[in-house]
Amino acid sequence: MSDKRKVKEIIKKISKQKKRVASNLGKKIEKKEHLFSILIPIFAGLLFFVLSILTLTSSIWFDEAYSAYLVRGDFGQIWDMTSVDVHPPLFYFALKMWSSVFGTTDIAMRFMSIFFGLIAIVFIFQLVKRFFGIKAASLATIFVSVSPMLVRFGQEMRMYTMVLAIVMAATYFLSLALDNAKDKKGRKYFVIYALLISLGMWTHYFSAFAWIAHVVAIIVHFGGFKKLFKNKIVFKRLIFTYVFAIALYIPWIPSFFKQIVTVQSGFWIPPVSFGSMADFISSALFFNTAENVVSWAWVFGIALITVFILSFVAVYKKMTVKNKSRIKYLSILASVPVIVMIIFSLPPLTSMFVERYVLYSIVTLWILFGIMVVLLKDGWLKALLPILVIIVAIFGNVFVKTREPKGYISEVLAETFIAADEGEPIVMNSIWNYYDGVFYSSDKHPVYLFEQDVNYEYGSQEPVKQYRVNVIENRDDFLKEHKDIWYVFDNEDECGEYSVPEWAKDMRITSEIAVDHHTAVKFTQD
Repeated sequence: MSDKRKVKEIIKKISKQKKRVASNLGKKIEKKEHLFSILIPIFAGLLFFVLSILTLTSSIWFDEAYSAYLVRGDFGQIWDMTSVDVHPPLFYFALKMWSSVFGTTDIAMRFMSIFFGLIAIVFIFQLVKRFFGIKAASLATIFVSVSPMLVRFGQEMRMYTMVLAIVMAATYFLSLALDNAKDKKGRKYFVIYALLISLGMWTHYFSAFAWIAHVVAIIVHFGGFKKLFKNKIVFKRLIFTYVFAIALYIPWIPSFFKQIVTVQSGFWIPPVSFGSMADFISSALFFNTAENVVSWAWVFGIALITVFILSFVAVYKKMTVKNKSRIKYLSILASVPVIVMIIFSLPPLTSMFVERYVLYSIVTLWILFGIMVVLLKDGWLKALLPILVIIVAIFGNVFVKTREPKGYISEVLAETFIAADEGEPIVMNSIWNYYDGVFYSSDKHPVYLFEQDVNYEYGSQEPVKQYRVNVIENRDDFLKEHKDIWYVFDNEDECGEYSVPEWAKDMRITSEIAVDHHTAVKFTQD
């Protein structure tokens, strides 16, 4: 036998062995479905948990700092403050209760996002298991647990994983409601779904895009709007569902319209462009902007997208009608919210195109990656797709781990706390740095803001105006009381240049701490 033939025989044996192992594993999972239905979500949850805690102590940035500052007030104050900002209050209510139990450190407050991420993983597993079996559910859930966008926002004290948990729970219960649309069970599931719709809107407005996707999925499920309308029982239940959801939302509707006007009058988000679309794709895969993704990562990213599309086409052609309906259901959730967000960001409207606002769509894409691997028949696509997913996930999680968050204030403050004497005031040069810095304030190292440095022109500044935590109203009196003052600047350029404020012109600079983003200067009066 020639060497070539021997090699071919060896490859054939390895391939057969691999198939046998995979088949045996699949049979074991199916035989012990109940056990694996517990073990797989736990394993996926642990993966997500471990990846999320790797950077749990990284510096907070403005959005997180705002969350932490807002929950210093009571529930009534939180309601009032959020009504003049751009988000509804439910997440802040939840964070208030969470911090009351677990504390107000960065780790404690960020753990709430990990908690909701874990809940989302459980519902994802149950949804995919219900549609495509335990093997698909297992792989899809594991892929989701290592998806960079979920890992990134699983470690931030914001509402994104809470919205994800609500949307995935709603998607699961809607699937139950549609399959039992005419019986008593269906009515119960529709009520739960309505409650979740309302909770989503009380948490983040962009959950509405998921509900739009669900409406599209419902119409597709029943074969078009005309057929749905003719199905009187189901149609009435759906009308009741959405009316009930709106009724639960009525108390917040005046604030909702007020905030929409505020956002549309001018916001920080750049207009939709080819570049922003490329950034969306790169964020979905790597959690990084397109220009900052290294070339080798893009090679694997483009390969993953290509192989996934080929896999989807190959699988969809051979699916049963029932499975086609289910894959459409998930595909609509992955795509429609993104399309709607683009439409609502086009002129004359103000752009609202932000990747994390539709985290649930990005996570659904990673769910589809896992489903495709399991549903594909043996071949090069089935072998290549999981390898590409793993490689892209590794690149993405490296980017998450090494990211440089905006408002990287903890670095300069850590250095300043070492250099400053106990009780020496540390004053932030702007309200934005103050939000970040006051989070780390303590009796030993208090962080302040001069009110003269604030214009109070945005709703997000209202909590500072109301709570006034270490806000100095009379700067002159404060300067008389303190001989030494640390002042933290934003660096104006890479050389760390900064402008000395007028009140410090006659003071000596006795110490200076410069880091990448900020400089802390100690001013001393003679």
